Amino acid sequence: MNDAVVQDFTDYLALVDGDKAAAASLTLAAALRGCRVAAVAEATAPTGALTAAEAAKRLRVSPWTVYRLARTGKLPSYRAGSVLRFTVDEIERFEKESGAAPAKKTAPPYPSIFRHHG
Repeated sequence: MNDAVVQDFTDYLALVDGDKAAAASLTLAAALRGCRVAAVAEATAPTGALTAAEAAKRLRVSPWTVYRLARTGKLPSYRAGSVLRFTVDEIERFEKESGAAPAKKTAPPYPSIFRHHG
């Protein structure tokens, strides 16, 4: 909601001598204005930003590990509101510097003698 609309609501409230419905409308306008500010902050976030869950999936670790790496400063992050975000560039840099390798194949859950040959 733009500033002109908020001003119009404020003027309207003054005209109706503090009517409760008008006050509620003004409160709603202020709340919507706050939502718009949050949306603008989200829109201006760097492109390629990942949430902790997305970063964890990409690094093949748990989200708690990603939070721990961010807290210790090993994986740079920033906050968008209350959400921790990670740039793709920093994730790629972390992969290169940490020597992260693709997951290795694990042994089958049962020895080969238990496999059905048929």
